[in-house]
Amino acid sequence: MKKVTGAVYDLIPPQEMIQFMLKYSFFHKQVTQIPESIIVEKELDFKLMEKAFNIEIERNDCLRLRFFKEGGKIKQHFIPEYKLENIPILEFKSEQERIDTLTSDARKPIKMLKGETYRVKFFRTHDNRCGIYINIHHLVMDNAAVFTFFADLFAIYDHLKDGTAMPKPLGKYEDIIKKELAYVADPKNLEREEKAYREFMEGLGEPLYLGVEGPKFLEAERAKKKDPSIKAPSLFDPIHDKAELTKYTIPYDDSQKIFKFMEENGVGGECLVQLAMRLHVSRINNRHDDTYFIVLCPRRKTLADKRAGGTLAVPLPQRVVLPENTTFREALEKMAEVQFWAFKHMDYPYLEYRNLQREMYNYSAAAAASTMMFSWFPLEAGTMNNWDYEFEGYSLGRYIMVLYTFAMKDARSGCLKLSCMHRTKFVSVEDIDAFQEGTAKALKLGVENPDMTLGEIIDRL
Repeated sequence: MKKVTGAVYDLIPPQEMIQFMLKYSFFHKQVTQIPESIIVEKELDFKLMEKAFNIEIERNDCLRLRFFKEGGKIKQHFIPEYKLENIPILEFKSEQERIDTLTSDARKPIKMLKGETYRVKFFRTHDNRCGIYINIHHLVMDNAAVFTFFADLFAIYDHLKDGTAMPKPLGKYEDIIKKELAYVADPKNLEREEKAYREFMEGLGEPLYLGVEGPKFLEAERAKKKDPSIKAPSLFDPIHDKAELTKYTIPYDDSQKIFKFMEENGVGGECLVQLAMRLHVSRINNRHDDTYFIVLCPRRKTLADKRAGGTLAVPLPQRVVLPENTTFREALEKMAEVQFWAFKHMDYPYLEYRNLQREMYNYSAAAAASTMMFSWFPLEAGTMNNWDYEFEGYSLGRYIMVLYTFAMKDARSGCLKLSCMHRTKFVSVEDIDAFQEGTAKALKLGVENPDMTLGEIIDRL
C-alpha cells in the first residue's frame, strides 16, 4: 500500500462511472479528462493569479486529491498541502495557434496514478486578452466543479488585487465522499431506487435507438443478426474511438428569441434544447416519437454541494414519448415532468442502472439505446464573479461514447452555442452539421410558434 497521511477512501459512484468509461477506450486515457479555458477582457497580473491559484488549492480540497492502486482498485486520499510554482505563460500569435497548442495538451493523458491530477497554463491571446487553461482529470472535477473553481479563483484574484471581500468558503469534497460512501453502504437505499427505476422502465417498455446519423446502424445490426426486433445496436467500440469536437453558434437574433422565450415561460435550457434535438432526430428516424437521451446531472443538492469541487455528476435517463399531435408547449411540460422524476431519483448509481437495463433487455456489453449524453451548461454573464469572459472547451481527439452534446449561452457573444463530441467512425461531421442546423431550426420554429404541434414542426424541418 502506498504510504499516505490521513484517511483513504474508495471511489464514490460518480467516480466509478468515470473510471468504468476507460473500458470503452483501451488505449487513450485522455478520454477521462476535462480541458477547458476561460478568456477574459481584463488585463491579468499572472504572478498575482498564481498566488490566487495557490490560495484556491488551500480552499478547494479536490485540488489536493490524489490516487493510487491497491489490490487492483483505485483508492483516493487528500494531501495536506500543495503549491504550484512558475505556471507557464504562453503568448499566442493567432487564434489557430491557441487552439492547436491547447488541443495538443488536451489530448495528452494526465498521469493520475503518478501524482499528476491536472495541468494549468496562463496565456495571452493574439488580440491581447488573457486566459487561464486547466486540464483536469474527471475523477477530480466534473464541469460544475470546474465552473465553481474558475468563479472562486477570479473572486480570490479580485480580493488580492482590489481588496474586495474574500469569497465565502467552499464546501469540502471530502465531506461529500463520506456521505456518498455511507449512502451506498446501506442496501435499502439501492433497493428503493432500483424498484423505482424498474417500474419506470417497465411502464415504457424497451427503448429504441434513434441516432443522429439516422437508422442505418440499427438496420445494419438487424440485417447482420437476422433479427428485425433488435432495438439497441452495438456501437461501443473500444479501439476505433477517434473523435471530433464540432461546434455551432445559433445567430444572435435567433438566440435572443430563444432566451426571451425561456425567461417569459419559465423554461429551462436543458428541456428546450433537448426537445429541439429530439425533433430533428425523430425526423431522420422514420418519425419515431420515442426518444431517449442520457442527461448529465450536476447532482448538487445543498449550498455546500454547489460550492464544492469534485466529481458528483451522474448520467440520468430522460426518455419521453412525444406523439406528433402534442404541441411544442405541451411537450416542454412533459419533458419537465420526466426531468423532475429523474432528479428525484438521482442518487441511484449509473452503473447500477446500466446493469438493471442489461438484465431487463438482455443487452450485450456493447449495446445501448440512448441517442446521446447531453449537458446544459448554465453559464451566464455573472457566472465568473461578474467578469467578462469567454468559455472554451477543447477536443480530446478520442472519446468513449458515440455522441456527447452540450449547449450553453455564450457570455461573450450572447448566442446559444451547441458543441458535439462524436466518434467519427459512427457519426460524421456532416451528420453533426445537419443535426445542429436541424436543432437550431426546430428551436426557432418552436419558440416562435409554441402552440404548433410537433408534427407540424417536423414537416417544416
